[in-house]
Amino acid sequence: MADFTQRLTSRVPEGYKSCDAARDAFRRGDIEASRREHQKPFHAESHNSSASEYVKSVVFGGLDGITTTFAIIAAAAGSNGTYATVLIFGISNVIADGFSMGFGEYIGGEAERENALSERRREEWEVENSFDLEVDEMVQIYMGRGLSFEDATTIVKIISKDQRMFVDFMMVEELGLLVDLEDAHGPKKQGLVMFVSFLLFGFVPLLAYAPGKGQGTDIVFFISCVLTAVSLAVLGAVKGYLVGMSLFRAAGLMVINGAVSGGVSFATGYLIEAALRKV
Repeated sequence: MADFTQRLTSRVPEGYKSCDAARDAFRRGDIEASRREHQKPFHAESHNSSASEYVKSVVFGGLDGITTTFAIIAAAAGSNGTYATVLIFGISNVIADGFSMGFGEYIGGEAERENALSERRREEWEVENSFDLEVDEMVQIYMGRGLSFEDATTIVKIISKDQRMFVDFMMVEELGLLVDLEDAHGPKKQGLVMFVSFLLFGFVPLLAYAPGKGQGTDIVFFISCVLTAVSLAVLGAVKGYLVGMSLFRAAGLMVINGAVSGGVSFATGYLIEAALRKV
């Protein structure tokens, strides 16, 4: 305990600990950089500032925007559709589907938050009215994870001194729920990020068709394929960087996903158009 206290009091404040810097040190396997970062004072807000907070919305929004738009382009190319048709259906899809994705993300996030808040209110009520039973329950949970009765009791006795902290621990340990009490607009921001990501990435495959004249599978379709592949690779690399995954593997998986979905769409359009010609 004395060594721990000495380490805390001897730290020189050189800014707060940065989770992003700690992640970079982990990716590089740089132990010294990791230790230097951990020697800085901890500040809770440093976690909230990370771009990875919205990586799910960016990746899902961007991936869905690119693949659904490219699926329309591939189907039109396979069925010998005109560029004007591609633009009409492509732009309509990006705007409508982007709104639907963003609004769905907001609704889902809001529902999760409301459920977590409801469970938290219940836990707070139980702590106020059955504190001893809640303490016993937490002791049993920690014992179920391998701690002795004495160690589990000591831990629970410490964390239960602060009611809010005690409820925080119960939310995680008992229910597996986390809720940010300070950020009531989290679901709205997640929905907005999803919508913007869908729009930005969804319009990329359409850029090659901007002139609006022509049809079929000429050079414009090839350019759209290249733009789509590059965008998917960039999106995958960003995702890989944020989650600590191999950049090449993450980019490759994204490109493969787009190629498969586009290929299926192209083949479907080609077969349907061929069948209709025979009718």
